[in-house]
This record gives sequence, structure tokens and C-alpha cells, in this order.
Amino acid sequence: MDVVLRPINDRFLQELVLPFLTRAMGDAAGALESLGVHLGDAQARVLCERLVATSVPGGVNSVDTDAWMDLVDRLVFMPWREDPAGWDVGGMHEGYADDWDEALHVALMVEDPAYPYWEAREARAVRDAFRLRPRGDMGLASLLAGQWEPFPEFPPDRVFATQGRGEYQPRERFAFADWAWRPARAVAHWQVNLPRKLERLMSREQERMRLSSLPERDEVLGYWLGKVSQPPPLTVAFSGLGPRAASWIRELGALTAHVRSAAQTRQGLASLVTRGTTVRL
Repeated sequence: MDVVLRPINDRFLQELVLPFLTRAMGDAAGALESLGVHLGDAQARVLCERLVATSVPGGVNSVDTDAWMDLVDRLVFMPWREDPAGWDVGGMHEGYADDWDEALHVALMVEDPAYPYWEAREARAVRDAFRLRPRGDMGLASLLAGQWEPFPEFPPDRVFATQGRGEYQPRERFAFADWAWRPARAVAHWQVNLPRKLERLMSREQERMRLSSLPERDEVLGYWLGKVSQPPPLTVAFSGLGPRAASWIRELGALTAHVRSAAQTRQGLASLVTRGTTVRL
């Protein structure tokens, strides 16, 4: 299984898509008709019209599943912009996609000071539990695991599912699903706090290795923060990262680059756990 991250137009999602999905829970046809009025994108409009024509009264269960999946995928994971004719899909942005477990592993390294990344069995147990009950205070790791913040006014796992994971608890204001998003303000907050968290990770590793200094500390941090384009060759294998230290350093660099890019363009981020290993970027 892979996980995909894509930048998302904050205003489009919050002003159009989320209200559409909320209404569609009980009145799919009405929600689709209302949405279509605001769309300049021909493909999305055709999907709306097709779904309305074949629907019966009711919520999302009353519409064609395949066409619904195509529409939601387009609404959430395409780069939208507002034109005089309505909202339209603009030029494609580069996306992030990699093995879900690997991505969650490196994200937890950064977000959770207690994450036992140096112990393979214990670390896997933490990740498996995290997928079943993501913690909202874990930033990027929570997004990768599908936790929703802010809390949605609809059950996101009813919109669509790829792995069948999901929970919706209005009283606790807690929800997670196989897909999720974070608004631009959250992504900007992550970017501001990222240097401190990355330095904290390096300090933990230095302490674990009982070294007075890490020879490549500044170079690795520079790569993670986008100050240099390539990571340095490692003269000291990071004990907690093991023999795959170099690949994990690159993986974390790819994740931080996408957070940085979204923050710089004032966009949110959407995540999706895919059904298999084929990912459209």
C-alpha cells in the first residue's frame, strides 16, 4: 500500500467541496446539482450530470459508485483554480507517493519523541496501533494515518474508502479515514516548527550513539530543510536508522519538501492511502 500527498486549494475545499460532501450525505442529487453550477471543469461537470441522471433519492449510497469515486478523486486531488467560468483544474503539481509504512515511520520519527524507531518490532507495533487510532497531536503523521482536523460535518469514510478504515465520533469530535486533509494554516504551522523537530531528532540520535557530535548533522539538516539539494554520504551509520539510513534520510527529505512547498504556496495538503502500489502523480 502506498500513501499519496497532494497540495490542495484551501478555499476550493472549504467553501465548495466540504459543504458539498456534507449535503450529499442526505441529498446526493441536490448536492451534485448545486456543485455543478460552480464548476468550469468539463470533466467534473459531466460526472455531476451523470450521477444526477442515474441517482435515486437519498445520500451517497444512491449514486453510481464508480462515477462518485472519480468525481471525489478529482475534487480532492486535482489542483483547482477559480476562473470567470467557474472553478477549473489548473496545471498539475508534483505529488508525493511512497510506501505507507515507510512514510509513517519517518513521520513518527519527527513527530513523536517517544517513538522507538531503533527497535523494529516495537516501532511496527506503534505504527499498527497508530493506524487504528491516529493521534491528533502528531502533525504530519496524523495526516498520513487519516486523522481529520478540523473535525468534519460528515463521516469521511462514507465518502469513499480504500482500506476500509474509518471512525466517526461526533461527541468526541474525532474522525479518521483512508483519506484526510489539513488546511493551509496547519501546514504553515508545521513548516515553522519543522526545524526544531528535526534538530530534536538529530539530538536523540546523537545521544543514542553516545557521540560528542554527529559528523553529518548540519549537512543532513540542511537537506531536510531544503538548503542543499542532495544529502551527504554518511561516514557514520545512524544506529537508530540502521542499514537503510541513507534511504530514510532521502524519504524524510521528500516529505519535508512537500510540506515546505505547500506552505510556501499557502496551500493545504490532502492524503490518500491507495488500494495498491499504482499511484497517479
